[in-house]
Amino acid sequence: MNTSAALKFSDEIVMAKFFANLPLNITEDPIVMGTLGGYELAAPMSFWDASEELRNAITGGCGPGGAGDMLVPDTIYLLKVTLACKIHDFCYAIWNSPEGFIKANNIFKNNMLRIINQHGSWCSQLHYLRKKRTIKYYKAVKYFGETSYFDSHLQYI
Repeated sequence: MNTSAALKFSDEIVMAKFFANLPLNITEDPIVMGTLGGYELAAPMSFWDASEELRNAITGGCGPGGAGDMLVPDTIYLLKVTLACKIHDFCYAIWNSPEGFIKANNIFKNNMLRIINQHGSWCSQLHYLRKKRTIKYYKAVKYFGETSYFDSHLQYI
């Protein structure tokens, strides 16, 4: 077996083991701060422990996928918030309890606010508008994301 094939096979075994343990219990998956894309963001320890390949296999962008991505941009007034969405997608994929749903959505909101604050803005009105839009994204997942949350990990097991 050539080296690249061996690595691919090895990665598939790691991913299979990871997915076999889903959903994770949120009490056993603490939230920790880490650096991603130059921003200090909060995520479950399992997110930081996972390889980038595994994270990319689980996560997408800010929309629900497919045509819905056109309705939910990865930017808030030209500021890319995809990293907050990726962590949010990861939380949806690995947890499956009402507490996890609430925690995932709060992490999402707080990470978007962290990106906005750490990025800064030359215009205070733009900063304000970005924060207001963050609340709209948060309310969208809070009020309309429950079905996606409870179903999202099923595709991996």
